Amino acid sequence: MSGPAVPRRRLLQGLAGAAVAALAGPAALLWPATASAHRSHVSLTRLTPNLRASTWELVHYLHYHDCNELLQALLPQRRLEPDSDEGKARLALYVEAHFVLLAPGGAALAVQTAGAEVVGDSLAVYRELPAPAVKGLFTVSANLLCELFADQVNNVSLEFVRPSQTLMLTAQQSRATFTV
Repeated sequence: MSGPAVPRRRLLQGLAGAAVAALAGPAALLWPATASAHRSHVSLTRLTPNLRASTWELVHYLHYHDCNELLQALLPQRRLEPDSDEGKARLALYVEAHFVLLAPGGAALAVQTAGAEVVGDSLAVYRELPAPAVKGLFTVSANLLCELFADQVNNVSLEFVRPSQTLMLTAQQSRATFTV
C-alpha cells in the first residue's frame, strides 16, 4: 500500500477500536456472569466511505480464538497462530473468499486487502476499493466462520449515514442488500 494509506489505516484502526469498545461496553453490562462460559460467535465488519480518497474502506474483526480454530480447521497439520505473518495472510485470504460485495446488477466489486493485524482480542483485516461510480442496490454476501459455528453471526455496519445501519448475516441468511 502507498505511503498516504498508512495514516488512513491508523485512523481506521482508532475509529474501529472505538466502535468495538462502544458496542462491547453496553453488551458486557447486560451479559450475565454465567453466560461468559459460552462466548457468542460474532464478527463485525465496518464499511465506511472515505470521501477524501474516493474509496470504501472495510475493516473485518474476527475474534482471535475463532481465528485459532479456523486456522486449525484449514491447516490441521500446521500450528499457525493468528498473529504470525502466515496466519494473518491465510486469514485475510479466507476473508476475501467469504465476504463479497456486489454492485447493482450483480457484478462482484474488486476489493483489495491492505493488511491484517491483531487488535485487542480480535484480528482486524483491512480492505478497500474505489468508491463505485454507480448508485443503487448493493448486495453483501458474508458467510465468515459459518462452516465452524452453527450460531455464527456476521454483523456488517454500513456507515454511509448516521446512525449507521447494521446487517446481521448468518449461515441461513448470508446475503442482504443496501442502497447507496
